Amino acid sequence: MTDTPVATHYDVLILGGGFGGLCQARHLIRNIPGIKVAIVEPHSLEQLAEIEKIGESTVEIAAMFLGRELGLYDYLVEKQQPKVGLAYHWPRDVTKTKSVKEDYISVWPTRNPKMPSWQIHRGRLERDLLLMNIADGVTWIHGKVTSLDLTAGTASNGATVELADGSGSKEFRGDYLVDAASRAFLTGREKDNMLFGPKNLFGLQNGTAWVRVTGVQRETFLDGIDPDRTITSQYYATNHWMGPGHWLWMIPITMGDEMQLSLGVMYHHQVIKGKDLDTRDKFMAFLKANHEVLYDLVKDCKVDDFAHWSRPSHFCKQMFSPDRWYAIGDAAYFGDAFYSQGTSTIAFAIESVTEIIRASRANEADVERKRDAYDRFNRWWGANVVHLYRDHYKHLGHAGAMSSRI
Repeated sequence: MTDTPVATHYDVLILGGGFGGLCQARHLIRNIPGIKVAIVEPHSLEQLAEIEKIGESTVEIAAMFLGRELGLYDYLVEKQQPKVGLAYHWPRDVTKTKSVKEDYISVWPTRNPKMPSWQIHRGRLERDLLLMNIADGVTWIHGKVTSLDLTAGTASNGATVELADGSGSKEFRGDYLVDAASRAFLTGREKDNMLFGPKNLFGLQNGTAWVRVTGVQRETFLDGIDPDRTITSQYYATNHWMGPGHWLWMIPITMGDEMQLSLGVMYHHQVIKGKDLDTRDKFMAFLKANHEVLYDLVKDCKVDDFAHWSRPSHFCKQMFSPDRWYAIGDAAYFGDAFYSQGTSTIAFAIESVTEIIRASRANEADVERKRDAYDRFNRWWGANVVHLYRDHYKHLGHAGAMSSRI
């Protein structure tokens, strides 16, 4: 294996080797024979395997895309964590939150889902996908994008990359360019394409903070199953914990000897201030004050990482440009993580980009109509996803209101 680029021009140049960029590359090479694809990614394989991103819980759309469209079903069975449905919890009294059985109103999954889905360890999935793509002929350009050259019409688009081996900067070009570089907003900055703030997000003003921990004692949460509530595992569901102006996810991402857990909060600035959650100690204090059952679950665990984003949400003006650059995933939009829509929206965008590129390379007469339709659909879908969280902060702490919304 080598990460040394062998050419400066590719059919498709993908910026960003995270979930979106890696899945886009795999989808392209599985659907367009002979296409030459390169991914620009600054992190090493070891760094990719770290777990510093949110978005571990997939729903059925994303699970079907990964398993069927990308051919990863056996890999998911063997390497990732099955998801045992969804559970939701509201404290009966916000001052008493030590026991999930006694202190919470809960909605549990009644059975295992008919269609499998997964709690994915993002870092390991992305490392493994990069290795799979390299084995299938995708070029890894190991470096960081420092500037873009986006042209009009059908001319190639370029990116200048500072190479990780210390050899300096080099320009790479592609007939098509995919911005999958997440919150770096490469095309967003270059084309003034991003919209921020509540006026552009249906009033949404949220933030997020999270930890990943190793060494969870599952029995601290619930030991075994409770047949009066559900016949499935309660720990291995995606558990949602709600309170005034906030909700938390509790997602197991490995089992066995590691027992890793992702635990994070999405909060609304109308109720909770970001400065109250911007350090690990403040996050732990928030858990203890609002959901002691979660604090007890992780207080003695090894903390793998902590992150805080005070303004995670945004939207784009365009996703698929007639000038052959395309923005997918968080490079296009993000609202909230509550309904686990992120990987599914990426699946829609990836299939759209692949079809636009396929039709363009085939010189089909309706390619521009198709590009415009996919751009409008994906932005419409994104707007609906963001709109799901309108006035969320008013309802999160109320079991009746949120049960209706769910």
